[in-house]
Amino acid sequence: MPSILKAISVITALSTLKRLYYSLWAWLSLLLLSMSFASAQNASLTPITLSTTNDPRTPLYQQATQVLKVAFAELGYALHVVTLPNKRSLSWANTGKVDGELFRISDLDLSSLKNLEQVEQAIAVVDQSVVGKSHLSIDGWASMKNYTIAYERGTAFLDKNQARFKGVILVDDFHQAIELISMARADLTITSSATAERLLSISPITFADIKVHTPPLVEIKLHTYINKQLHPNLAKRLAHTLFNMKQDGRFEQLSQVH
Repeated sequence: MPSILKAISVITALSTLKRLYYSLWAWLSLLLLSMSFASAQNASLTPITLSTTNDPRTPLYQQATQVLKVAFAELGYALHVVTLPNKRSLSWANTGKVDGELFRISDLDLSSLKNLEQVEQAIAVVDQSVVGKSHLSIDGWASMKNYTIAYERGTAFLDKNQARFKGVILVDDFHQAIELISMARADLTITSSATAERLLSISPITFADIKVHTPPLVEIKLHTYINKQLHPNLAKRLAHTLFNMKQDGRFEQLSQVH
């Protein structure tokens, strides 16, 4: 009897393993089929490259790329994004080395960027918050007249407001601004709270005395910009697609960054 029970146990185990094997094979087959379909679909899309100065780790970058990849795919394009220094990003977008800008402020001065066309539907609405040592007293623009700001060169929104500060230091990225604040060479910087919180969390001990001050200083709209010489009418078509995505709920769903 024990030998019979043992045999039954072995048969049952083998049967279970067989079912697991076939389940795993079915799952892998579906995965490979899905990957093959996605690859074939992407192969039929025209590549389009947008530049940005934004860090790929930030929620804003991730939100914009998630939305735009879907929107561009509907228009027959496969989106690629490259990160460049601020002024170079704009220059390349304008001269056609890339196809446009991932996002910039709504009132970007296009007088010297004549090849760029704004996509009328905003890709994001973000706060701009003061980031600095915890002891700073921040209450609007007027409260910062005795402070030195460090910020990324080419940031048009801040270029227009340089006179509001005692001093200005231009840097290549947010990390450099935070380093200057940490070393007491600058008092503050300004960026979106989501971007600041994400990047400060990378080195919480090093930057323990630096915080995002509340409430936000201002709120700004960001838009994608397309090189209209390379892609006539694409800005209008993309705006129409983004409008439809906002209406049917896909825009909000894709904007959720986890």
